[in-house]
Amino acid sequence: MLMSGGLFACAGVADAADVTAKLSSKEAYVGASLTLQIQIQNAEKYELPELPIVEGVEIVREGAPQQSRKVTVVNGRMTQEQSVTFLYRVTPTEAGSFEIPTMNIRADGDVYRTEPMTFVATTSETGDLLFVEIEGEERSVYVGEPIRLTLKIWLRPYRMMDQELTLSDGDMWSMRSSQTEWGEFTKALEEMRGMNQRPGGRSVLREDQNGQSREYYLYEVDAEIYPKKPGKVDAGGVEIVFNYPTEIGPASRRNPLGMGLMFDDDFFRAPFGRPRFAVKKSRPIRAQAEIDSIDVLPIPTEGRPDGYNGAVGEYAIVTQATPQSVEAGDAVKLKIGITGDGPMELVRCPPLSTMPELTADFKVSDQPLPGFVQDNMKVFAPTIRPKHEGVKEIPPIEFHFFNPETESFEVVRSKPIPLQVRASETLQLNSIVSNGDRTVDQDSLNGAGQGGQDAKDSWTASLWEIHTSSDALENVPVRKSLSSWWLLTVWPGLVWLGLVVWQSRGRWMTWLPEWKSPAQKAVLAMQQADDEFAIGQAMAMYLHRQFGSDEESSSWLSGVGGVRAAGGYGLAAEVESFLDRCEREETVIASESTTSIKEMRCRGMALIEQLESFRQQQRPSRKFQAKPISALQSHSVARILAWVLAGASFVSAGNALASEAVEGMALDQPSMAVLFQEANQAYERGMQRLEQSESDAAPKKDSAGNVDSGQAAAKEKFSLAATRYQTLVDAGVENPQLYANLGNACLQSGQIGRAIVAYERALKWDPENDSIRTRLWLARDQVNESTDLALSWKRQAQRAIAPVLFRYWGSSHLRWSVVGFALIFWAILILLRLRTLAPETRRMARSAASFFAVMAVFGGVMWWLAITGVSKESTGYIVVDQVTVRTGDAESFPALVEWSEADGRAVEIAQSRGDWVLIRTPSATGWVPADTVESADATASFHQLPTSLDRLGMLTGTVLFPFE
Repeated sequence: MLMSGGLFACAGVADAADVTAKLSSKEAYVGASLTLQIQIQNAEKYELPELPIVEGVEIVREGAPQQSRKVTVVNGRMTQEQSVTFLYRVTPTEAGSFEIPTMNIRADGDVYRTEPMTFVATTSETGDLLFVEIEGEERSVYVGEPIRLTLKIWLRPYRMMDQELTLSDGDMWSMRSSQTEWGEFTKALEEMRGMNQRPGGRSVLREDQNGQSREYYLYEVDAEIYPKKPGKVDAGGVEIVFNYPTEIGPASRRNPLGMGLMFDDDFFRAPFGRPRFAVKKSRPIRAQAEIDSIDVLPIPTEGRPDGYNGAVGEYAIVTQATPQSVEAGDAVKLKIGITGDGPMELVRCPPLSTMPELTADFKVSDQPLPGFVQDNMKVFAPTIRPKHEGVKEIPPIEFHFFNPETESFEVVRSKPIPLQVRASETLQLNSIVSNGDRTVDQDSLNGAGQGGQDAKDSWTASLWEIHTSSDALENVPVRKSLSSWWLLTVWPGLVWLGLVVWQSRGRWMTWLPEWKSPAQKAVLAMQQADDEFAIGQAMAMYLHRQFGSDEESSSWLSGVGGVRAAGGYGLAAEVESFLDRCEREETVIASESTTSIKEMRCRGMALIEQLESFRQQQRPSRKFQAKPISALQSHSVARILAWVLAGASFVSAGNALASEAVEGMALDQPSMAVLFQEANQAYERGMQRLEQSESDAAPKKDSAGNVDSGQAAAKEKFSLAATRYQTLVDAGVENPQLYANLGNACLQSGQIGRAIVAYERALKWDPENDSIRTRLWLARDQVNESTDLALSWKRQAQRAIAPVLFRYWGSSHLRWSVVGFALIFWAILILLRLRTLAPETRRMARSAASFFAVMAVFGGVMWWLAITGVSKESTGYIVVDQVTVRTGDAESFPALVEWSEADGRAVEIAQSRGDWVLIRTPSATGWVPADTVESADATASFHQLPTSLDRLGMLTGTVLFPFE
């Protein structure tokens, strides 16, 4: 057996490499493909063959290489064969005789040459087997006017005369070739395929080329097209190709393992009781579609209005605006919906910049605006800004189109939208300085005299300064709110605690024995015992504590009984004998029992060790605990693994999404520098326009419009700066200075929610920046909060502390003051502990220690309140004025509540699902679109893509409500 096994193991032999090539047939039709097979056998290394170039023939590789391996054992000799097969599609494009030349293929270092292969290609005559026509309902149409066309295909059914069998319309349709060009009917066929349908073929009579009536299958496909240029209707070059059968025979059996042959035939259905048949041979037949003569007329130029942008058909227009109460210069989202019988994909937004009624009171962009189709409506969402206060409505929006029925240009107008435009208010710090009391006297806030006003103006102006240094484009790590400085307040306390412990060491030593276990106490008592009686007392006390069943009894018999009840009969007998001996040895003379005491002490310590081992064994066994513990552990482990895997998948997916987002917004350093400079310039121009409008604010009624117009222009500049800063943030720059700039631009342009998010992210990187914290509270004061979101005492204290620290002291100074107070406090305590102070000084030192302790605690609480003013990671902020909270994550779910003037409102983000987010507030829990909420956590990215597109003016993230 060993010999035969050795021979078997050593007999594995592989044949030498070999290369073969063959064609599936030597005859072909023009346009019909042959299969070229190249097989490389028993080669460890090989190179892909280079395809030859044959004029009039297209050779294309088809699919992945097919690999196979076979092991054969004969008389203990094992032979291995392996092969890799390459398939190529050979298609002649013209009639003639062709030769595929010799190909050189390298395998295992040798070059193998294939034999040349020849084949003949002939043209397949369609004859009267196939006819294709395209019919239209109209004789003439205008450019862009819809026209309905019908593709008609007549195909002769194949008949097997010997079997009296005619292929069905479904079998004949399945023989269409992949070379068919459907032109304008491609979309219609794809829709049918998506619904698992096909054109139905009905049997009709049609005259062939000789004028004789024949049976045909007629297939019809309808499509609606929109001509794009004048002339004749073009259906896109429709050419129908079928692989018409020429020989049909019984289907060959399939491999029982499910493996088909390389040149397997296609099966088709047979009637019940008859064998299945397959196409053995076929030839391609093709026909170009003949289309009726339909003229395409150009759109007339006479009488064409200026606002016409190419729409043909009959249309209606509706509009909607949000919000409807704004300040001059604030953005108003105008939604324009257009419906009609024309192609919605080709409808363009009305040119708003050419409407004088609109541009007189609103600033409108002249850039082309894309839209999206929703429920047979083309929707556009431009942003307009009122130039001044007092605007009462958005004028009707006009949409011009050419009506082919009346052959004239027509116009439709939307209804005017009521609007309230207030004067643009300059941002003030009164609300935050006065701790929310907006009725406080202004003079008391500004200070007495001009000096107080100048001081207020100086620190107020410093809030709106931006960072223009290139350092704002550098990624910086997140600063920890509690850094190593707190060790300065702790280590002196550790020194004082060490002194207390050292000076009280005598008391600690007396307490240490009380912390020992009963076994340790018994062993210690035996080591200190002077006679056998004391040793027995130590054993009895141990038994009573560890095994005694009667707490009131002090006899050792109860403990011995407990050992015996637990199953330790032998051990209980030894302990009982030991205790009896201790009682008997009590009367022995001390000089005669010296050796006996040592033996009894060792024996007692050994018994205690045995009793402890016995107690460990008597605890609930592992076998007894296996089921509940293992089940609990298995559930815990499974749950932990599930969370770990889920977390890993989310992290990897998040990294992938983040990498894609950063890659999509990738900017090099020069590009970021240019964007940063443009943003700074736009912000500074906005501040200049704002200051200019304030300086022009004289007590004249005719200047109010100019002032509001200047403030509107300033807000436009601020909005542009915010867009540029946000682009840098989306590119991956994480810097508190950049976030602070973004917050300033958003707040000045009226984007309260985005300003709050930017300031909170800046404080995450720089938690002690009092200027940013003051601006954060200023932004929060602009929010129209609901009554169920009242500030807690902590938030009220933080709101009051922020401006005080910014104006007078600073969080970092406060932190070091706390450290100083703590060091002085611990130093006094250490001096008092060392007793180095005079008696008359000790009372004063205690008072000073109390004072510095109170100051340190008070300052620490103030500092803690200051740096913890940032919301938790699950907090989000609404970034639109109006939002509808729904009961589910889709527009089809009913509305739960509708919020108006909700920009900046704080919510709790509970869950994200697709394009929707579940939010919670004290009064409502529901779903809102993800692009209406931004998270204070910079790593949250469920909303970034729609938000970025909205900022760039490409589309709006706000949900489109149904038009009334």
